Amino acid sequence: MIRFLTHVALVGLLFSCNNSQSADQQNDGQATTAQPAPATAAELPPPLPSVPLELLQKIFQEGTQIDYIYHYHPFTASLSEKPAIQNAIRHVAETPAPIKPGCNPAGIVTYQINGDIVLRADFYFDTNCTFFVFYDKDNNKYANYMTQEGVDFFNGQIQQALQLRNNMQQQ
Repeated sequence: MIRFLTHVALVGLLFSCNNSQSADQQNDGQATTAQPAPATAAELPPPLPSVPLELLQKIFQEGTQIDYIYHYHPFTASLSEKPAIQNAIRHVAETPAPIKPGCNPAGIVTYQINGDIVLRADFYFDTNCTFFVFYDKDNNKYANYMTQEGVDFFNGQIQQALQLRNNMQQQ
């Protein structure tokens, strides 16, 4: 039932969007924008630590909702089923990630327990930029790489939304 409602909401959002598409929306949904120039060690900000495993475990066990808001795509996603939430926690790698200059966040993700946001992050999903930067009161606090499962999840979400939009435009 939740999947049905999610698809209905997604279709509604796609209908409400105007029909003009930017170049980013017309691509195949893969992370394909221009690659940033590699930064030297002097240009990189100081590294942030990895998000504490205890916090991720708490969300894994007690999480009730995860919301994704995309900046460059006309849709959002929300997970509220326990297996989906637990799978989404697996998108965060244990390895801390450097914040690379030239990378722009693709969106925001919030992790909730019983309506309270316990963790939020910008997610970076672009060529050479697949990581999360977690915040505490608008300050960067942690940064972790995205796992391959996470990359596959975001590619799948974008592909599915673009396919729904294309199907609706053809009708």
